[in-house]
Amino acid sequence: MPERHNRGFWLVVGMIGLACVLLVAAILYNAPMKETIGHAEDTLRAAQGAAQRIHDASDSFGSADAAALAAADASHTYRDARSASSGLDDVSIATGPTSWAAAVQARPGACFYLHLTDAGDVFYGVGTVCTGSVAMNATDPRW
Repeated sequence: MPERHNRGFWLVVGMIGLACVLLVAAILYNAPMKETIGHAEDTLRAAQGAAQRIHDASDSFGSADAAALAAADASHTYRDARSASSGLDDVSIATGPTSWAAAVQARPGACFYLHLTDAGDVFYGVGTVCTGSVAMNATDPRW
């Protein structure tokens, strides 16, 4: 009877094992990004809450500028529409008579946007430019 070799079987098993190791490595490598994204979204929600309180008191998003938000929420840094966000707790704000927008930098070259309107619409977006004025153009229903 001829001798049987299991080299093909072990080659397949080895490749599956290598794929599993690479998959686990990719998951572990990207785990901090999940935390970063969550932090950016949390910062935008805090800014949204402060802006909504200002809107409710004045009936306009126009008064929810960087200075007013800094007074309402000391846990984050707020800057005007043309100044770019520089990190997770730094928010660039744009205001208008009927809308408000914010941008937060999650990492260099990756920003999250939030855009609110007087009509109650909430829009989201992502991009590379982290300014409130760019966030005013966000039109997605979710991130």
